[in-house]
Amino acid sequence: MKAFFRKTASYFLQGLLFITPIGVTIFVILWFVNLLDDLFEPLFEGLLPYHVPGFGLLFSFFWLAILGYLIAHLVSRSAETWFDALMNRAPLAKVIYFAVKDLITVFFGKEDKMGKPVKVCVQRDPEQYKFGFITRHDMTDFKLSNEFISVYFPFSYGVMGNQMAVRKSDVELLEMSSSEAMKFIVSGGVVQKNEQDTSKTSK
Repeated sequence: MKAFFRKTASYFLQGLLFITPIGVTIFVILWFVNLLDDLFEPLFEGLLPYHVPGFGLLFSFFWLAILGYLIAHLVSRSAETWFDALMNRAPLAKVIYFAVKDLITVFFGKEDKMGKPVKVCVQRDPEQYKFGFITRHDMTDFKLSNEFISVYFPFSYGVMGNQMAVRKSDVELLEMSSSEAMKFIVSGGVVQKNEQDTSKTSK
């Protein structure tokens, strides 16, 4: 009888591990689609004869695509720089604006803003390492010697992280792209190198 319950519990866990990521993914997608539908439905309340699921998502996609086209062709780099300088003078708004802009640029931008992926020795005996990204090579503004650089350590299963000033001698560059290193760190080390390569070749 114990063997039966043990087998049943094992099958239950296998089913749970299989269905939970699928269920959470579907839930998040449906929640996001419904959120956009509820947001834009009042604008088209009299135009559409009935509710069209996902219309808000399609409307957002095309609206952002048109906005991106206009910015790329009509808004000059100097205008964007001027707006950044204007936001930089707003005490509270600049913190939110530049934090969100940098985060979006890191994950979706064309430029590699994250910096070189590195491993940092945080303890000698026993040896322990943390993985992160170089964000600044000169820390003299913070009254630190040239031996120090700035390294950003993202948290696993999140978009936040820690910034630390560490000695250059404790830092070693990794032979991988920033996106590969980010996937490894954010997943808590679950995503392995071969899985990343497989996802690349499948695209």
